[in-house]
Amino acid sequence: MILQSTMKIKQQQGITMIETLVYLALVSGILLAATSFAWNIINNRTKAFSIQEVEQNGRFITQKIAGVIKEANAITFPLVGNTASNLDLEMNDGGTQTISINLNGDDLEWQEDAGPTVLLNSNQVRITSMDFVNMSSTNNRTQNIKLVMIIEHVNPAGRTEYEFTEDFETTIELRDQ
Repeated sequence: MILQSTMKIKQQQGITMIETLVYLALVSGILLAATSFAWNIINNRTKAFSIQEVEQNGRFITQKIAGVIKEANAITFPLVGNTASNLDLEMNDGGTQTISINLNGDDLEWQEDAGPTVLLNSNQVRITSMDFVNMSSTNNRTQNIKLVMIIEHVNPAGRTEYEFTEDFETTIELRDQ
């Protein structure tokens, strides 16, 4: 009977200080791992959005410029064999129309004749470099423009997950007229 009452006393005691510290350490470790995992997911998602923004801008700009170059009658600037950060094309759609594509600071501008200037890139990216290389033959049998551009994501806070830069390069030939 004495043995039974001693067992009851031990069963009714609370948890010890060591057990409490072990439980706190385990819970803290689990919370730290979960927080770190969630933070990595958020950073990776932000990085993916930065990459997507740069790539979408690059594809849009390249397709827009390639489409108009293919329909142009002539390349008026840069001259054959030269490189410039702007491109002037002569279009023929009934009358003569000029399309100008210019790098102005970090923005790429599009202008038709004396009409309004339209930005081709979003405010989330900047064009850090833009070159048009006139690779046409000197006898103008073939007229080609090589487009080389570097686009980077805008990163005002200097956070690494927003850092992304991509180079775009393509060559476009004017269609035979």
